[in-house]
Amino acid sequence: MDKSSKNKKIKVLLIEDDAYVSQLYKDIVATDTDWQIEVISSLTDLEKDFEKIKKINPDVILLDLILPALPESKKSGGSYILDKELGFQILERLKKDEATKKIPVIVVWALSGEGEKDRSKPY
Repeated sequence: MDKSSKNKKIKVLLIEDDAYVSQLYKDIVATDTDWQIEVISSLTDLEKDFEKIKKINPDVILLDLILPALPESKKSGGSYILDKELGFQILERLKKDEATKKIPVIVVWALSGEGEKDRSKPY
């Protein structure tokens, strides 16, 4: 390993809407000075959000599969609605895009469901 790679921090991108969970991951990452964490806590426009992901260019992504619905898909006047498909859409897109397909993605979710686990395995 050359000297420049020894000094390079491992960049973790966390896509997580829950502030408590985000803080937990930040605290864990903060214990190792070789890691740095960037957080996307709310998605507003997938095209812009993907450009942001590409700009961050993380070494690894922690992706919450169950995220709030995008603003344009909320039907109840801005209420907090969970979208059980959005995380999978992001995962699929990450793995199809040339710029992001080689980035390891660790999927996380707070619901217990074998369906989500099985569905995420191909990625």
